[in-house]
Amino acid sequence: MAVNALGRTRRLACPTLPTAWNDTVNWEPFDLCAPGQRPPRPRDIGRLEGLGDRLRTAAFAELQAVHAFTWAVSRFEDLPEGLGEDWRRQIPQEERHCALILERMAELGIEVGAVPVSPRIWESVRDCQTGKQFCLYIASAEERGRQAGIRLCRALQDTDPKTCAIFQSIVDDEEAHVALAATYYGWHP
Repeated sequence: MAVNALGRTRRLACPTLPTAWNDTVNWEPFDLCAPGQRPPRPRDIGRLEGLGDRLRTAAFAELQAVHAFTWAVSRFEDLPEGLGEDWRRQIPQEERHCALILERMAELGIEVGAVPVSPRIWESVRDCQTGKQFCLYIASAEERGRQAGIRLCRALQDTDPKTCAIFQSIVDDEEAHVALAATYYGWHP
C-alpha cells in the first residue's frame, strides 16, 4: 500500500499495462538509460540504496516481461499449439510480480525513478524473428532473473524477511515460466 497526497492508502499496480499490443510503451515512472548507456552498478546490498537498486531493476524486468509477452502473442504465428495461451496466462503473474515489488519499494521509501534502468530485455526480444527465438531468449532472461532472486533471498533472509518472501514467491513462479521453453522446445538452463 502507498499513501497518496490526501493521506489515503492505495494499492500500487504495475504501470502502463497493455491489454493488446499497440506498439506504444510508456515506461513511467521508470527512468531509462540513454541509448548505449549502461545503468550504474548496484550499490551495497546492506544499504537501502543498494536494495533499491535491485528492487528497481527487478520491477522493471517484470514490466518488460509484461510488454514482451503481450507483444509476442500478437506477433508470432509460428508457435506450437498452446504456447500462446501459456504466455497469456503468464502475463497476470508478471504484472503481480511488478506490483509486489513496486509496493515494497513504496513501503521502504525507495523512489522508482531515482536511478536509470536498462530496457535491454525489451530491445532484445523485439529483435527476435521467430516464436522459438523469443521463447528461448525470454526463458534465458527469466532464468537469470530467477537466479538473481535466489541470491537476493539469501542476502536478505535474516535482515528483510518481507522482501525475501516476495522474491521467493517470484522465484517459484519463474521456475514454471522457464519450464515452458523445455516443454515446447526442449531447452534447459
